[in-house]
Amino acid sequence: MISRLTGLLLLSALFAAGEQVEKLVLTDLTGRKHDPFAAKDTVAAVLVFVSVDCPIANFYQPSLRKLAAKFGARGVVFFQVHPDPDLEAADAKKHAAEYGLSVPVIIDAGQALVRRLDAEVTPEAFVLTRDHAVAYRGRIDNTYTTFGKRRPKPTKRDLEAALTAVLAGKKVPTPKTKAIGCQIFVEK
Repeated sequence: MISRLTGLLLLSALFAAGEQVEKLVLTDLTGRKHDPFAAKDTVAAVLVFVSVDCPIANFYQPSLRKLAAKFGARGVVFFQVHPDPDLEAADAKKHAAEYGLSVPVIIDAGQALVRRLDAEVTPEAFVLTRDHAVAYRGRIDNTYTTFGKRRPKPTKRDLEAALTAVLAGKKVPTPKTKAIGCQIFVEK
């Protein structure tokens, strides 16, 4: 599992949510390395934990595409992170193609990122700021009220609000929300 190089997550120091990320380097499905804050115009990085077989994570793919397009030009980089250590790169590539993903896709084969951020479900989003702080963690919006129940339209767009606040140089009004989705099982 961990010997699989595609999607290997490299990190030098990543702490629990609310603390700081000193250095984060991610390797995507194509083998390209990403340092989210290498570019001087990067204001924030968004890491969204997803799964090929989670209907809730898949439901949010169009919303995530729109958010990446809206905020990408404003200095926000997006990544989708697969926490399943048994996921094959071919399956992740097929999933990315099926949902038209244009953001880097990472397989967290060793679940290091899952453990460090204490990610619990897919989809769960984390916003990291240029000063390496976790500014937001939680749901994308409140469409899902519980597992299996959803509103016709969201009344709160939490991830978008968090990114808007970060870009305005303000504190995120609600820095943590409960994400509804498929449980991430962490290998021991």
